[in-house]
Amino acid sequence: MKKTHPGRNMPRFDVTIAGELNLDLILYGLPAKLPRERELLADRMTLTLGSSSAIVAHNLACLGARVGFQSLIGDDPLGQIALERLADSGVDTRRVRRASEPLSTGLSVILPRDGWRNILTYPGTIAALTLDDLDLEYLADSRHFHLCSYYLQKGLRPQARICSGA
Repeated sequence: MKKTHPGRNMPRFDVTIAGELNLDLILYGLPAKLPRERELLADRMTLTLGSSSAIVAHNLACLGARVGFQSLIGDDPLGQIALERLADSGVDTRRVRRASEPLSTGLSVILPRDGWRNILTYPGTIAALTLDDLDLEYLADSRHFHLCSYYLQKGLRPQARICSGA
């Protein structure tokens, strides 16, 4: 439902975003070289909202923007935690879907180093998102639409090319 202002209709959202929703597990204090077949200990860790699309949505909502978000997560604790953290920032997450097949929510493991980092990502539902998972009317009800991490959206890429005429 669009808000009506004299002489024009205003979109419901400032920004709508379609993309990945996952957590980042960051392990600090690991040695520069990772020897094979040896258990290494990190000196601390953080489990935080990850994925470029969720981070953009979260930050825009914290700045006061009205943000609508669509994605696909697994029916698992990682997906639930990511969804709750994003919703807590004020992002409308009602259109985030749960995978009906046994797919897990994606996860990135980040190993920070001095001036660089390793990023290991399990794509899970990130790569499974398709055009059928998106409500295009919902996404169009905004001043700006943003699609994140297109390179990770393997399920969406073939359909997005058809939609764009490319």
